[in-house]
Amino acid sequence: MTLLWILETTAVVLLLWTAVEAIPLTWWYEFYYDAIQPGQYVFKIQELHKRYGPIIRVTPDGIHINDVGFLDTVYAPAMVRRDKYDYQLRSLRIPGGVGTTAGYHLHRLRRESLTHFFSKKNILYLEGLITDKVEQLKQLIATHVADNTPVNLSDAFFAFSNDVVTNFLFAHQTDILSNESKAVILRQNSKELLMGINLNKHFPWIPDFLESLLLSISRPMMPPGLVDMLALFDRVRNELLALTHTRPSATATTAAKPLGPTGKESVFDSVLDAPNLPDAEKTLPRLEQEGTLLALAGTESPAQTLTVAFYHLLANPALLAKLRQELRTLEQLPYLSAVIEESNRLSFGFTARTARIAYEPLTYTPSAHAAPSPCSPPGAQRKSYVFPPGTPIRTTTLSAQTAETVFPEPWVFDPDRWLGDVGRERRRFQMAFGKGGRRCLGIELARAELFLVIAGLVRAFDMTLFETGEEDVAFRCDYQVAMPGRGSRGVRVRARARVGVGSS
Repeated sequence: MTLLWILETTAVVLLLWTAVEAIPLTWWYEFYYDAIQPGQYVFKIQELHKRYGPIIRVTPDGIHINDVGFLDTVYAPAMVRRDKYDYQLRSLRIPGGVGTTAGYHLHRLRRESLTHFFSKKNILYLEGLITDKVEQLKQLIATHVADNTPVNLSDAFFAFSNDVVTNFLFAHQTDILSNESKAVILRQNSKELLMGINLNKHFPWIPDFLESLLLSISRPMMPPGLVDMLALFDRVRNELLALTHTRPSATATTAAKPLGPTGKESVFDSVLDAPNLPDAEKTLPRLEQEGTLLALAGTESPAQTLTVAFYHLLANPALLAKLRQELRTLEQLPYLSAVIEESNRLSFGFTARTARIAYEPLTYTPSAHAAPSPCSPPGAQRKSYVFPPGTPIRTTTLSAQTAETVFPEPWVFDPDRWLGDVGRERRRFQMAFGKGGRRCLGIELARAELFLVIAGLVRAFDMTLFETGEEDVAFRCDYQVAMPGRGSRGVRVRARARVGVGSS
């Protein structure tokens, strides 16, 4: 009887041990760090690299490379075919957007219809749209100065970016900046929406089921952020319907209103007239998704970078003084550019594990940037590996933008690292706007926003942090964007108008 009990116990233990050991070979390992330990897989990946070296398997069919020397191979230029990994893209459930298009050829087609409107030349032409919003942002802060109350910059920047990108996309004025209480709610709802999207990837049947129901039934079950996103879909749909209804009178409109270098009033006016885009790509459902994704991305990224920038500038008075000194010159402003690069680096851009799929074998030999693993046998550091075609390969922005061989003391906010020839060389490792042929379409719009807001507010106000610490901008959770811990209320400041602003 004792022998039988021992055999049964041994069998159960072996079965459990096998199951536990097998979990890393399944999707459940990723699910655990995505959902049970929410938003932590990106950090677990870094921990695993320290144990096992520059290559690890992060899903049953995909790998992660912790070596910035391999970035240009994975995130190749536009002329080299790289598909996105559609398994990851289903988190957002907006397949019609250019940023969530998996296939290389369809992505190029969609992107080409948008490129001219997002060009640097067109952004310069539409700069007045941004400067008007910067002035409104200043007025919001000035109201708090007059009332002697703190201002939540995170909420204000969210409203600012949302207004800019929406007005840019649809060529008319939205005005979240005029309603601070609404801005607070929208930012919180957006945060909650992002915190839930990892479940879409692991359990796509849940949103499928909700979408199959009548909206009157499903809406009460939805989180507020999803309700906001549906409202955004409705808004985009109405914008597109209005645009298509007014298109017959476009000649009269063009004659009355100068339209700049693109000859188009809005992004979607440009898309609808794109000669290379087939009619199937100009349908209302597809363009609804395009507009929604562009609005979401164009809000979150600049707002996050501005929040990071102002926290670190206010927490480091010497850096702020150096920036102010440069702004008095009104010349090339290399230090302001460096502040923006460093803010982009530590806001991390799109933090999801965005894989690329090559259609040729890729050979990887660890570069000088790859840290050796204590588990690696002697000589393994320079061993080459060949990945077969179709393998999803990625490097997270966390890995790239905290690589100590490129960014010494990576968690220190140091704009000087971007100056001079060394700084220019570092820019090829910047991943905040993506890299290669899938680089963010809105980079010029975002840069214009960052330059104008930082310069404008630094000149106009003296600010001090109010009940805000580094944890309020620290990267603690990965929900497609870098988020601090749940208790953060954002970056809050007290401000006062600067004396003699006109001369500074």
